[in-house]
Amino acid sequence: MGNAEGTSIATRRLALVVVLTLAFTPLALAEVPPPDTPTEMWPTLAAAFIWLATVWDGKSRPTADLAWHVLAQVLVFVGVARVFGWAPADAVWMGVANVAGAILMLALYSWYQGGRGWAPTNAASNLALLATALLASGVVALSGGMPYLDVGEVNRLTLWWVIRGTVYAYVGGVTFLSAFYAEGPFVGDRAPRWALAILVPMGVGCIWVTYLDPELPLTWFLLLPALVAGSILTPRGASVFALFIALISALATLHPINQFGYDGFLPGSIVIDVLITASTFITIHLAVLQDQRLRASQQLEDERAAAFDERAAAQEQTALLERVYETMTDGLVVMEHGRRVVFHNEAARRLVGKRIPLGEDLDWVGYLGLRLLDGTPATDADLPGPLNPAVRQLHVKNEGADRILEIGAWPMMGETGKFMMLFSDVTAERERLSELTGFAGVVAHDLRSPLTSLSGWLELIEDSLRDGDAPGASEFNRRAMVSSTRMGQVIEDWLAYTVQRDGMLATTRVRLEALLEEIVAPYGTSDGEHAPAFELEVEHEVEADRVLTKQLLANLIGNAVKYTPDGERPHVSIRSVPDIEDGFVRVEVSDSGVGLPDGEEERVFEEFHRAAEHADAFTGTGLGLSLCRRIVNRHGGSIWARNNPDRGATFSFTLPAA
Repeated sequence: MGNAEGTSIATRRLALVVVLTLAFTPLALAEVPPPDTPTEMWPTLAAAFIWLATVWDGKSRPTADLAWHVLAQVLVFVGVARVFGWAPADAVWMGVANVAGAILMLALYSWYQGGRGWAPTNAASNLALLATALLASGVVALSGGMPYLDVGEVNRLTLWWVIRGTVYAYVGGVTFLSAFYAEGPFVGDRAPRWALAILVPMGVGCIWVTYLDPELPLTWFLLLPALVAGSILTPRGASVFALFIALISALATLHPINQFGYDGFLPGSIVIDVLITASTFITIHLAVLQDQRLRASQQLEDERAAAFDERAAAQEQTALLERVYETMTDGLVVMEHGRRVVFHNEAARRLVGKRIPLGEDLDWVGYLGLRLLDGTPATDADLPGPLNPAVRQLHVKNEGADRILEIGAWPMMGETGKFMMLFSDVTAERERLSELTGFAGVVAHDLRSPLTSLSGWLELIEDSLRDGDAPGASEFNRRAMVSSTRMGQVIEDWLAYTVQRDGMLATTRVRLEALLEEIVAPYGTSDGEHAPAFELEVEHEVEADRVLTKQLLANLIGNAVKYTPDGERPHVSIRSVPDIEDGFVRVEVSDSGVGLPDGEEERVFEEFHRAAEHADAFTGTGLGLSLCRRIVNRHGGSIWARNNPDRGATFSFTLPAA
């Protein structure tokens, strides 16, 4: 646990203790019983002890900060006592005596623990905490630190106060220290969940039975939940349950159900205090003993395991290798005596798509239908083996899908006649390589054409300038600029595709109308009657990345304008409507252009795809629409295309509504 986290936990614990002290101190001092009767609640000694144990670890030397906490406790007690009308001298004396008793209890218990921490870790430390609580309570009582007691006074009221102080000091101390500092979870696996579920109602029921009739000997019922809880709970869980029983019992004393009085030398009310102490002691005692037994059993198992260290290490290594084999994504097959399979992992079975029989000489080529990359059937010589350690890539039919496996074979060191084969699925890598190869061809083709044209126009410019033909040079320069622009577009498309397709989304509220006005504004600067005409019906807002949304719309509008036959004015209509799927907006971009080739409504979104009938008439890289699809998919939407009934095409996509 880091220092910051440990400090935070300690601060939360101290805050809880202070809040409980402020809550319970008024309950103790608000009650003014007859002079020969103790108050029903007296948590002062316990609160001071827990408070000090929370701010001091019991191991290091106490610092000056501890004195400030001591002063704070005295001031809290005196302040509350004065509010309820206690005399100043009595309030100060009782406050100092109880805090001093808590310091004594803390010092004695810390000395006994000897640096083992505050939580009772064995039966002896639990007993020691009870003994220190009894001693501290006795010192406070004899020093007159409780109401109606004089210094050195010894009578039955003194005995009652000692017992009452002990029950609060011990029960509060042992439960809070165990809950705060004991190791392990609050609820372990010692008992089924149904047993845990009946503990609370059982405890409440036994308390109710105890208070049912003071004339009947029913007080022993308080011990039943203690026996059960101590047997099935961890020390931390037992501490919480014991505190719950103690609090319910304390509240019951303030309820009309409490019919126990203070008659006799050891009255019923005091007997209840003794039983609460005994109940808590038994609960914690059994839980600690159970925990000790479990730790001892674990230690014994560790010692037995250490005695067979070499064997355990070998077994562990074997188990580790088996786990590695089974979690590998690559297939592993171990063979001997030719191609007899002695072991394979699940990945090998999954990659080849068939059962791999063990203990049989297998005709791998025929059984798997292996083929070379060019589609021709493979032979046994093409399959890697002990005499052919090369790594090969072969086709295999796996559940109807044509997969490409990279297969390698290596002899196993120290295992004569055995070798292993590794299968790796490289289908995606091959497809990506093919994709990149296709892209390289597309880029090379699209760059070669404008580059060749640019070189030609530059030569013609040079010739025209040499001949003094300025108008001709100007025209050739214009055409050279067109070729340069085409090369720039190829480069821009590739940059947009690679940079924007996998970047982080920065979603915000995007107003489509304002965004489209930015996109279509430059088209309005075109001269002549062929300037594009736009119809915008977009009143919706979307929750999307503004930069990517602009790129998406710009690509679709650019295509709509570009794929309009020469000599015709482009007409582009953009409208937005609520989509049939709740929470999405559908945007439709319609044009009056050449439309989509039949059957290619989906293929136009593939990377580097360009319709053959449009490739020569219109420039492009085949990346624009694939980038549009990737942008839409990253926002959780969909994109599709269709031809219009008359002419042109409509591209529709959905984005999350704002």
